Amino acid sequence: MIVTVISRSKRFSAAAAAAAIALTAAACSDAGGGNAATTMEEEDVDAITVWHTGDASQQPMIEAVGKLFEEETGVAVNVEIIDWADAHTKILTAIQSGDGPDIFTGGLSWGIEFGELGGLVDLRQYDTENLESNVIEGLWKSIESPGGELYGVPLNMTTYSMFYRTDILEAEGIAVPTTWDEMDSAITKLQGAGYDTPFAATWEPIGWLDWFNYMHQARGSLYSEDCSEVTVDSPEVVAGTEYWAKRFSEQNVPTDQPDLGAGFSAGEYVFATGGSWNYDTLSVGFPELEGKWSSAPLPAGPANAGSFIGGNVMGVMAQSAAPGTSAAFIDMVYSDAGVDAMLATAAENNVLWLPPRTDKVMDTHLDEADKTALTEIFETSVGPPNCTGWEPASPNVQLALQSIVLEGVPVEEALATAKTEMEATLQG
Repeated sequence: MIVTVISRSKRFSAAAAAAAIALTAAACSDAGGGNAATTMEEEDVDAITVWHTGDASQQPMIEAVGKLFEEETGVAVNVEIIDWADAHTKILTAIQSGDGPDIFTGGLSWGIEFGELGGLVDLRQYDTENLESNVIEGLWKSIESPGGELYGVPLNMTTYSMFYRTDILEAEGIAVPTTWDEMDSAITKLQGAGYDTPFAATWEPIGWLDWFNYMHQARGSLYSEDCSEVTVDSPEVVAGTEYWAKRFSEQNVPTDQPDLGAGFSAGEYVFATGGSWNYDTLSVGFPELEGKWSSAPLPAGPANAGSFIGGNVMGVMAQSAAPGTSAAFIDMVYSDAGVDAMLATAAENNVLWLPPRTDKVMDTHLDEADKTALTEIFETSVGPPNCTGWEPASPNVQLALQSIVLEGVPVEEALATAKTEMEATLQG
């Protein structure tokens, strides 16, 4: 069994580094840094650099907008790929040294985290109307800081979908579940029919991301609305956590990272939750499944429907010599021409790229049923909390959640531990 755990010592080291970076960034900010709201004309640069956290398959989409930008402005856009495993540390180091890109992309929580350290430009210095009008509400709440600053906006999106074998459900006379109760009944019936593992979770099965869905569906929240209080031990969070945990203890959901395509192809799994990259995984990697699977929103809990929404945030580094030019490029990413260029390039490369504008989801290369499902999913999707302190607390929260599944720690005890970790990093 492969289980991902996170070292506490690494997090403490990162926290110490962040404190040092905060002092350096503040000094740069006091000296002027790259925070002045200069215009593209005043900056007069030949090129800007983007560090994109991800893999090489995503690079062509950013470069497609870069090509448009260069044609319109004469400014080239150089895109460099950095791995998720190294990106957080590398960007923090760049903030400290002042030697980094003009634009970074990374985890959704990173914008507020790096911005509060003084490492990013507040995009509200520039015209953000095109950005605000196109970002869905559930995501906007995650990227706008508690103080109203806008240090980053989404570059792309990914969310949890429920994938299922249509042929097996039809053969067993089971309707697609839309609630927790219906899912429980479907799993019970499938197990009675000989399916030992009818359900699998494929995006951090025992991590906080998967848990977040159930916590939200029970109307739980990690913090109060104003970020002044940690609420992870509320009755609603307890209820969502208990349901999440029983999937492993009672419904035989694997705790390790499953191979969705192989499991679907073999008929081992009938349902699976996972990230939107699985659409291409199934359609391209397992052609034998054509016509035998589809997708839907996650089953709703007792209070809410909804899925966690993630993706890359993009922001302008404070040390950039071209913040106005960089902000103009970000604006082009949200333009019709920019989104269309990304989608066309994604289709050419057979890669699913979900742009930050949900009105463009229907223009992706997915089939109509899956596009409709994703559109519905995004209507109720929610992102991570925007409270300062969540990013450094999240690894230890994940350890507390893992202790429920792997060590049998009672839910209330584990959530109390998570609360202590979150209160230690909460900044009002």
